Amino acid sequence: RGFQSRNCRAVAGKPLQPSMLGLHRRFLELYDNAGVAATSSGIGGVHPEERVAALQRKFRLSDGQEIAYWDVGGLPEGSGAEQSVVLLCNGLGARVAGWAPLLDALHSESPAWHGRRLVVPEYRGQFASMPLIGGGVSVERSAADLSELVAALGIKRCSLLCWSTGVQVGLQLALDRKDLVNGMVLIQGTTGKALNAILQPLCTVPAVPSLLGAFLRYVPKAMVRSGVRLALGDALLRWPSPFERFGALVLWPFGSDLMPPIVVRYGQDMLQSDAHFANYCGYAEALGRHILAPRLPEIKSPALVITGTPDFVTPARCSYDLAASLGSIGGAELFDDASGSHYYIFEEPHKCAKKVARFLDSIAPVATQS
Repeated sequence: RGFQSRNCRAVAGKPLQPSMLGLHRRFLELYDNAGVAATSSGIGGVHPEERVAALQRKFRLSDGQEIAYWDVGGLPEGSGAEQSVVLLCNGLGARVAGWAPLLDALHSESPAWHGRRLVVPEYRGQFASMPLIGGGVSVERSAADLSELVAALGIKRCSLLCWSTGVQVGLQLALDRKDLVNGMVLIQGTTGKALNAILQPLCTVPAVPSLLGAFLRYVPKAMVRSGVRLALGDALLRWPSPFERFGALVLWPFGSDLMPPIVVRYGQDMLQSDAHFANYCGYAEALGRHILAPRLPEIKSPALVITGTPDFVTPARCSYDLAASLGSIGGAELFDDASGSHYYIFEEPHKCAKKVARFLDSIAPVATQS
């Protein structure tokens, strides 16, 4: 399929550089022209990642937890048109820069995408939404956090763009706020109780969910006590290039040169501190406890469900069950790409973007400026 970075040319026809530097720079090129200038050589020496972080805003929730988020894109203020808002529900531990390939492709595939307002929150206890307040995380709590955030931003209706474990957050939000969600793009998620599906492509394997749960409860604590978390985290930070080269060899069947830097950065982020690692693993446990399936028929919003047959993380069977269970009027639309793994948004950003853009244009078209 070739290197996907070469096909991501939404900005002046320039291919996307397959590195974390390139991903952050492309995010700036799409959403912050001033930031691009500030990161150019000889003008302040600001690193693109620092500039992307500087675009974040923070909101203090009612319980005192601070939530970091990006609020970018959309029609100019004073345009007189109602904003078309997309709320991005990210996968556990994933960074905003990882969405750069798909966002680039969406700008290419949909002339209307630049008019969509994009809100990207970071869940409590992750990254800039640290430290964790309240001593626990759950899918229900994350959905409530997003509901409170969008209310504070004055958003009355939005579409959801969800990937991986973010699908569970989006579905919970759709249940809690039926008045808010006008449509959902659900990419490679589950119907809840995620440990019943992860690494089990054909069916739930007896004892595997319990083993995964026990692993999450005990192994991370042992890694912290023994110093393994610190040693592995330091190694990823000190020598990212060798890890990326090794990752390129291991991940070559996935057909994307974007995956090695993203995967190495994922490991760096997950292991960045004892507290962050504990929050990450606690969230993974919470995904296993989250029960959705019995209530899915209550969700009437239009839905596009995207999966890949070879997905071994959240198997395609979950997306089939999800599409069949949702109460979406007219039925949920299901798209299964036989060549797409769990990392489909990195592997085939343009193919994915065509589906997403067509769906959003049909259920939430961007208003014309008056």
